[in-house]
Formats: sequence, structure tokens, C-alpha cells
Amino acid sequence: MWRILIGSVQALCCLHDMKIFHRDIKSANIFLDKKGIALLGDLNVSKVAKQGLLYTQTGTPYYASPEVWKDLPYDSKSDIWSLGCVMYEILTLVPPFRAKDMNGLYKKVTKGIFDEPPRNYSADIGKIITNMIKVNPKERPSCDEILRMPEVLAKIKQLKLEKPVKKDAFRDERRLSLLQTIKLPKNLNNLMKRLPKS
Repeated sequence: MWRILIGSVQALCCLHDMKIFHRDIKSANIFLDKKGIALLGDLNVSKVAKQGLLYTQTGTPYYASPEVWKDLPYDSKSDIWSLGCVMYEILTLVPPFRAKDMNGLYKKVTKGIFDEPPRNYSADIGKIITNMIKVNPKERPSCDEILRMPEVLAKIKQLKLEKPVKKDAFRDERRLSLLQTIKLPKNLNNLMKRLPKS
């Protein structure tokens, strides 16, 4: 659990440092490599925030933050909410917010009504997840704050994981590395000519 949490937060931290919001964090978009390291995928609906806040509603309903449900402006804390929901689901095998219809799901998400994480896991991981899915985005920790928590730093050391990179350190290298993962077809110009106008 700790490996997935820490790896996912570190990946999100790289995106958030570049003002990129993932906007579709869900179980299906977190992959584990052969070493068990968490990787984020599917950046199809990701968006660069030029002014700091976004307004477009997107994402998967079970993991969408209250601010997205309410059509309010949102920021990187919306990704934190979604990751908290995924981590809760990994612990319990069910999403924290469930309902028979969208209206019921809206009410539960916007009120923050969910069962506590099971006690058979460490209280530390339960506390972090609970803080990630606070209704008020100002009460949710940022990626940097999560990676600086004493219990997370202790797990990074215990599990011999890569230490978090200091803010702005290697930022250009990480941006270049991320951009190199985007593959475009060689015949993109021909393809663009054939697409209908927006």
C-alpha cells in the first residue's frame, strides 16, 4: 500500500510541479511495473493550468472531487481527492463513495460521507487517506506536504524508495523526460488535414 501511495504521489508531484492536472486519477490509470513501482497513465484529459484553476468537468464519477461535482473551479487538490479515493479502494476493495444513482453519489461525495478505512491497516495510512478525501480542498494536503509527512519519510527510508526531489530541482529535466513519453504519428499533418474542424 505504501509503495503505491508514495509512487503515485511522487508521480503526481511531477505533474503538479509543471502545473499539469491529471484530472482522471482512478484505479485503472495506476500501473505497477515489475518492481512494484506505481506509474500514472492515461493523460488524455490532463490539462495545463495557466491561471491556477480549471473549470471543465471531467473524470470518473466515483473519484471526482466535490468541487468537480459542483461545477466549481478546482486545482491540484482535486487530483489528491481522486488518489485518496483510489487508495481507499485499494484498502477496502470498494470506492469510498457508493450509491444506487448519480444523485445519491453526488450527495455522498459533496457531504464527504464514507466509512472509515479498516483498522487492520496502519493508522498512519488510514489517516493520510482520510485527509486526502476531505470535502474542503484547503484541508487536503498537497503532494509536497504528503511527501514531507514523518510517517511517509519513514516508509520511504524503510522501503528504500527514491527520496522525493526538492521542489524545482531537476524541473526542466523532468519536463523534458515527460514530454519525450508523448508519441505523435509521423504523418500528423496529413491526419490533421482530414479531421473535421472544431
